[in-house]
Amino acid sequence: MLKKRLVAAALTGAMMFGVLSGCGNSDKSAQTATPSGSASAEFAASETPLELSFFYAGVAGSPVFKDDYPVFQEAAKLTNITLKGSVPQSVSNADQVFVTMMSSGQLDDIISASKSDFDKYSGQGAFLPLEDLIDQYAPHIKQFLEENPYLKKELTSTDGHIYYLPRVERGDTAKGWYIRKDWLKKLNLEEPKTVDEFYAVMKAFKEQDPNGNGIADEVPYFDREGNLKAIYNLFGIRDGFSLDEETGKIVYGRCTPEFKEAVKTAAQWYAEGLIDQEIFTRGGNSREYMLGDNIGGITHDWFTSTSLYNEKLRDKIPEIDFSAMAPPADSNGEVWEDTSRANNSLFGWGISVQNEHVEETMKYFDFWFTEAGYILSNYGVEGEHYTMVDGVPTFTPEFLDSDKSMTVTFYEQGIGLYIGSEQDFNAERQWMTEDALESINLYLDNNYIKQPIPRLSFTEEEQKVISEKLTAVTSYIDEQEQKWIFGNESVDATFDAYLQKCSSLGMDEIVEIYNTAYERFQNS
Repeated sequence: MLKKRLVAAALTGAMMFGVLSGCGNSDKSAQTATPSGSASAEFAASETPLELSFFYAGVAGSPVFKDDYPVFQEAAKLTNITLKGSVPQSVSNADQVFVTMMSSGQLDDIISASKSDFDKYSGQGAFLPLEDLIDQYAPHIKQFLEENPYLKKELTSTDGHIYYLPRVERGDTAKGWYIRKDWLKKLNLEEPKTVDEFYAVMKAFKEQDPNGNGIADEVPYFDREGNLKAIYNLFGIRDGFSLDEETGKIVYGRCTPEFKEAVKTAAQWYAEGLIDQEIFTRGGNSREYMLGDNIGGITHDWFTSTSLYNEKLRDKIPEIDFSAMAPPADSNGEVWEDTSRANNSLFGWGISVQNEHVEETMKYFDFWFTEAGYILSNYGVEGEHYTMVDGVPTFTPEFLDSDKSMTVTFYEQGIGLYIGSEQDFNAERQWMTEDALESINLYLDNNYIKQPIPRLSFTEEEQKVISEKLTAVTSYIDEQEQKWIFGNESVDATFDAYLQKCSSLGMDEIVEIYNTAYERFQNS
């Protein structure tokens, strides 16, 4: 009975989307040989070896899918299902490749995409709803969603269906404040606890030659992501859309009256040379440059990678102590960190309406939520990437001894890709430095991290408005912000007009849509 309903749903979706299987994609799924051996009876998702086409163009910094990833070859041995990547390794524009595929009518069996893409194209009939499939074929996913009801709410679309399964990230910490503590010690200063103290420390770094070279070349604050989000946090302004705790409503921080104080002060600090004069243009290598040249004083960045620099630069700068500090209290006296890892990743995978092996695909999805799949997706292949030590999967020293970043090393093996699975944060802890672990514990133990708003689902009409207007208004915001920071325009003279322009470009309408979606989420 369930199969009949699925066939009917697939046909309906295909007609809506204009992608009936007669369009020439009939060979995208095929019976094929497994890499070696036979599937495990416990995890077999198909009675016979099966190949499924897989669209994965590289998301969130991960690369285009490769068929020979050891992790997915091992999964094929266990499940009898092999994934065949459809995206050329040479692709340079993942978004364009995705749009081209979706508009072509030739859909792969399994498609990796963002939440907004699933929201958009599921409304056009491109993806199958998963909840009945989960009930019938995926007991581990079903249990996982029952144990994580908040996540299930985030996954549920406005029509009540679930169309994709995300990479569920664990571990709240992501970024924090870093400061040259050796400079503080040299200048007899304490870690800044308030905005005023933060300003005083920056002034001292700028004027008192903490690097000792006799040149006023210090750059008190720098940021390799090319923005002032962390500076604005010091004035209570959160990045992007966030929940106003007083009103219970969603706001866009840089389009609120409170933003005036933040950007006005940032412009003053920039004029005084306390902020990197090339902060908007220096690019991703600014951390390497600022620390390597012994001129950067403070930044806000990722714990794991930033904590590597003390050892990395020890031979060149023996005294360096670039370590995490607690967030300074904002102008309202509150101590908090804005950046966190949202448990529901923005990316995951779903089943296209052209998939002719729906039952097997759902069972394959379920495998990744078994203990074996959980370990495989996080640690790789036993004996090749990890061994069991006292019942705990532990990366081998040989695997961790890489001349590349661990993120790249993992991706090259197929570990940690953005498929429907759950992250084990303890895997990441194993390759962190002691500095990184101490930094993370500082933020976790003191409960500094503010949670983001939930991943909201939008109707097709709501998504259309957001798509049409958000880019224009944020581009205007960025342009006007830089005019103020560079001193080209007065904040006092133009801020009211700025808020009016934000509104006329559509930000008020977008914020209203977000609040409507948030209310739906709360009531679901």
